[in-house]
Amino acid sequence: MTDQPIRIDSRFNRIAAVIVWSLAALALITAVWSADAQLAWVYAAAPLAALLGWMALWRPCVVVSDRGVRIENVSHDVDVPWEALVHVETARALTLHTPSGSFTAWSAPAPGFFTTMMGNAKARREERAAGGAARPSDRLGTDSGDAALVVRETWRRRLDAGQILLGVADETPVQRRWHVLFLVTSVLLAALSIALIVVTA
Repeated sequence: MTDQPIRIDSRFNRIAAVIVWSLAALALITAVWSADAQLAWVYAAAPLAALLGWMALWRPCVVVSDRGVRIENVSHDVDVPWEALVHVETARALTLHTPSGSFTAWSAPAPGFFTTMMGNAKARREERAAGGAARPSDRLGTDSGDAALVVRETWRRRLDAGQILLGVADETPVQRRWHVLFLVTSVLLAALSIALIVVTA
């Protein structure tokens, strides 16, 4: 039986992306409405902000599927097959450890100071009831904790079902793909913005 891929996004990042896009649109409308030559740089900066909002906030995610875990980051994607995975960590962010290296998910950071403080009281009650303790980054309701739970449960289920070949982690390649087009476009828009600022100053 083939499971449907599970996509894990950061709700906070997606809200931030919408805010960035709204500000970029407002800046562009203002520049067009004013017809001020000194605001010409906005014509490149607004698309740059929109692209970066998509690359850094909207698009990044963790996808768990039958083949393994895909980490979609800002500058690249990483495909980690189940056979290559040896450890899942959430100390600073969701990090998948393999013999080929460690790969961190941009969209699943560990909780910040305020998130940790807000969840401490509830977490202590749950930990006492469960008779154990959990690190803040492992708690449900955090980006890293939620993503780690899905990865670990799927990994464990597939191990129990004998669907993962053991002892081949060293020989199993991890695929990394760079977002060359997006990176080049970002650099060009940034350069154009700077050039327009210099020209119209």
